[in-house]
Amino acid sequence: MGELIKLQVVSLSPSAAGASSYILFLQADEGKHLGFPMVIGLTEAQAISMFMEEIVPARPLTHDLFANFIKESSIQLSFIEITSFHDGVFFAKIHAKSTNGEFILDARPSDSIALGLRLNVGIYISESLLSEIAIPMDVFHSDDDEILEINTKSLSEITAELEFSLEKALAEENYEEAARLRDQLNQLTK
Repeated sequence: MGELIKLQVVSLSPSAAGASSYILFLQADEGKHLGFPMVIGLTEAQAISMFMEEIVPARPLTHDLFANFIKESSIQLSFIEITSFHDGVFFAKIHAKSTNGEFILDARPSDSIALGLRLNVGIYISESLLSEIAIPMDVFHSDDDEILEINTKSLSEITAELEFSLEKALAEENYEEAARLRDQLNQLTK
C-alpha cells in the first residue's frame, strides 16, 4: 500500500462542464506542490460547501444525519482513504472501528470527504497514487505560499498545459505518460 499522505481541501468551484458538477481541489498537507482535482456532484458539493462555510441547516441533511448517527453509536471513523483512480473515476474507503473491531467500507470519495470533514477525520491518499495523478499546484499559490481561490482562468490554464503535455507525450511515444495526462484531462473536463 505504501505511505499515506494527508490531504486538505483547497477549494470547491463550479465545473465548466455543467451546472450539476463541481471541481474539488485536494492538496497534500506536507508537499503543497502536490494536488489534484476531483469532479463531484451537486449534492456532495453543497454538503462540503455548507460545512466549510459553517452553514447550519434547520434540519440535518444526509451527511449531517449520518455523522450524528456515528457520533451516537459505538462506531468511530479512523480516516478516509482515496484508494484508486480508474477511467476518470476516484474510489475511496472509510476506515472505522467499533466494539467488534476494525472494518473498512467502500464509499464514493465525495461522500467520504463530506462525512470526514464533519467528523474531523483525516483524508489520505497513498504516495504512489498521489504521484500518478498530481498536477503542479504552484499555479494556485502566491509568493508567500498562501492558498489562492481557484478561478476559471486558472482551470483553463491547467487544461491547456495538460493538453500541451499530452500532445508532447504522444509525439515522443511515451504512452504511459500520455494515459496519465489523458486521465487528468478527463477528470478536469467532465
